[in-house]
Amino acid sequence: MTDAQDEFKIPVFSGKAAVEAGYAQAQQNGVPFFGIEEYEEGYAVTYDLLPADEELAPTARKEVETRLTAAVEDIVGDDGLATVEVSKSVNDSLGNVSMLESEASARRIAQAIAPIVLNTANWA
Repeated sequence: MTDAQDEFKIPVFSGKAAVEAGYAQAQQNGVPFFGIEEYEEGYAVTYDLLPADEELAPTARKEVETRLTAAVEDIVGDDGLATVEVSKSVNDSLGNVSMLESEASARRIAQAIAPIVLNTANWA
């Protein structure tokens, strides 16, 4: 059995212009926006299903919330990982975790939720 998390290549968008370009491409292609956003202040993980005109089913949204909570708690509780104040927001079509201090921490968050968010079987 392979680790499903290894299947997802999560793009990193450096700066506001790159994020906007990523959103524009997702909108043009009718696919979700999913990625790690890199800013001067730190890193954020964002998913947005609206460009695909989709939303998560209620059970999938709850699973994303559970996974995000666990992943954020793991990062904040790990003395080896520097953190700043981390906030998270999850709804049926849009979710965000910010600000993470490292790309590695952001990647851990993204890999925790990608199998749920990007699986079309979990869309309502």
